[in-house]
Amino acid sequence: MKTPCIKEVRLAAAHDGEAELVINIVYPNGAVSEVALDNFACSALFDSCGAKAADDLIGQSWEKVKDALQVSYNRFQK
Repeated sequence: MKTPCIKEVRLAAAHDGEAELVINIVYPNGAVSEVALDNFACSALFDSCGAKAADDLIGQSWEKVKDALQVSYNRFQK
């Protein structure tokens, strides 16, 4: 592995009771970080990856997660 990628995906409950997708990203040095995606970011990630199910996200680049977070954030910048 040369670049960070999605290692694991799971559903979790956010503080407001809504569902969120928790993504584990693994780095080439073995480190792992966790990123929580709200519904909007999750939808953007699935679209950019062409994913039909959460397992389809495994192995996708961390860049797609970063882009999905940016799409979610930008919806408030009007």
